[in-house]
Amino acid sequence: MKIWIDFINTPQVTFWIPFINEFRKSNHQMLLTCRDSGNTVALLRQYDLPFEIIGERAGKGMMQKLLLFPRRMINLYSYIRKNRPDIACSQSSFYQPVVARFLGIPSLYTNDNEHAKGNIFGFLFAKRVILPVALENEDFVNKWPLRKKVLFYPSVKEAIYLSQRSDLVALTSGTKSKIYFRPEPWSAQYYTGPLNFFDETLLKLSEEHEVVILPRDKNQTTHYQQEKFKAITVAEKPLSLDKIVSDCLLFIGAGGSMTREMAVLEIPVISIYQAELLAVDRYLIEKGLMMINSKISYEEIKSFLGSFSGSESNWLILKEGEQSYSIIKKLIYNLQYEQN
Repeated sequence: MKIWIDFINTPQVTFWIPFINEFRKSNHQMLLTCRDSGNTVALLRQYDLPFEIIGERAGKGMMQKLLLFPRRMINLYSYIRKNRPDIACSQSSFYQPVVARFLGIPSLYTNDNEHAKGNIFGFLFAKRVILPVALENEDFVNKWPLRKKVLFYPSVKEAIYLSQRSDLVALTSGTKSKIYFRPEPWSAQYYTGPLNFFDETLLKLSEEHEVVILPRDKNQTTHYQQEKFKAITVAEKPLSLDKIVSDCLLFIGAGGSMTREMAVLEIPVISIYQAELLAVDRYLIEKGLMMINSKISYEEIKSFLGSFSGSESNWLILKEGEQSYSIIKKLIYNLQYEQN
């Protein structure tokens, strides 16, 4: 069976890696396409995966995104028609369900961001939709195109692929020394908060701690390579999750999958996301796995570090992630019996 996966942003690569590894071990052929965005291409190369780049980078402007959308759709349609897969699956690729439907290829769509406007394409054109349980009570779930095809998985998407990495749990213990910072998603359509609002606090933290910036793109790399940030380390290529987990004293993130990854692994996490909070983030906050404070001060961070004490965990959220992994894998295999 030939399985097509389309990547349009960096976190989707990590999500699909355990599935890809299992599919390949079962002798299924993989057809991987991606848009050149964030660290997507670099991460695919890091995993030594064969892929085809279809679509250039898009900025934050809505007009630019709208102009590039049909161009990539046409190019993707042409490529997939020539390399026809049996089934398709994606995590928030808005292009794939449309192309798959027009080519008669059954597809599975999943997303964990209820604010992403492109969801409408996945909801309308995918054969099956599966969402995190945190979205179960969202209004859009009960609307006409979705209610007949949607399923829900327990936990959050980060717990799904991390449940396949038992080696990471061992890395969460031991002495830690670094503070990692993931900036706000500058170019994301859904992000409307301020930019660079945390810079002064980072400079203060760097006086007492080793601070590492994990930029989302080249623009952020350039920004944090300015002379005034000389005491701060800027990761020039994507760091492995193993590396971050092994020495992370504290993770500060302005939203996104990496922030939730650290929370799932029960590393001290402060979210400073300034836009409307996602349901999956609220889910983790309610479980006590993440702290949210968009205006947290340097003194409050010091107090948090001084008061934090880890407690023994039963890793329940990772167990739920294992269940979710099995549910999604079964849905993908069952697609071969579906008709668009």
